Amino acid sequence: MELSDSQKEQRMVARVAQLPVLPSVVMQVMSLDSTDPGYFEDLVRIAEQDPTFAIRLLRVANAANSSPTKPILTVRQAAIRIGSRECAGLITAMAVSKVFVPRTVAQRNLWVHSVQTAVASRTISKLMIRRTVAPDHAYVAGLIHDIGRFVMFESAAQDLQRVDETHWHSPQEMIDNERALLGYDHVRVGALICRRWNMPASFLELVQLHHQYDLPRPTSLEASADLVRVVQMADLLSVKLMLSPDIVGMDPADLTAELGATCVRREWEQPPVSPSVLAQSVPAIEQESDAMVKALFSAA
Repeated sequence: MELSDSQKEQRMVARVAQLPVLPSVVMQVMSLDSTDPGYFEDLVRIAEQDPTFAIRLLRVANAANSSPTKPILTVRQAAIRIGSRECAGLITAMAVSKVFVPRTVAQRNLWVHSVQTAVASRTISKLMIRRTVAPDHAYVAGLIHDIGRFVMFESAAQDLQRVDETHWHSPQEMIDNERALLGYDHVRVGALICRRWNMPASFLELVQLHHQYDLPRPTSLEASADLVRVVQMADLLSVKLMLSPDIVGMDPADLTAELGATCVRREWEQPPVSPSVLAQSVPAIEQESDAMVKALFSAA
């Protein structure tokens, strides 16, 4: 007997209640200020507190694609080799991957999308004329924006498959199909997860609002409208990269036109960055995301 929409949502709530708490080391990393002179030392200290993260960072730093001339033997050396900001991002992704382990191609693709959105969010925040969004904040926001879908692929794989079989072509189509087919959506599930993990209010609001393109202004949100716009643009870019990976090799003018059509919403007063500026960074975003995914799963 098929469950009703309300029963399905209740099942999601029960599943979220059973999730383990996100490791405290991640919350500490997220609280650091990357512009602080002591950022690197604080990051190393936090990483050294958790043996599992220390071991995984060492594995990444000593991986073949890192090509160290000498073996990396300490967390400090690993952080230097990987880079402090990349190290912080990897710690966060590793922690989430311990909770949501991909077992199918679809699940792995969701991880790829999350990492692409994280990297693109950080890149876009750095490209903004007005630096109103911290790059590290943008990275984590991009990484967790679709966290609700991770719970769905864990406990409602058939529901998720039904949505994906509709062959949606944009984030908005996806969430519309979730609501029509399932009676609930990953945004509500994601908000429950953020509360379960005691995530900062800005991340909770980002998860709740990342499909709302017509945010009111002025806004009193903890998650600034600029942060939401950055993640939305990164989300749209990742969906385009997932559906049409060959855009990376397009002529710059053609790529700019393509991004203008797919990664800019008419509801925005203006995009975080122009399509032409974003186009210049697309190859780097794709390459960094690919390296990040490989590092993430090699460290699993």
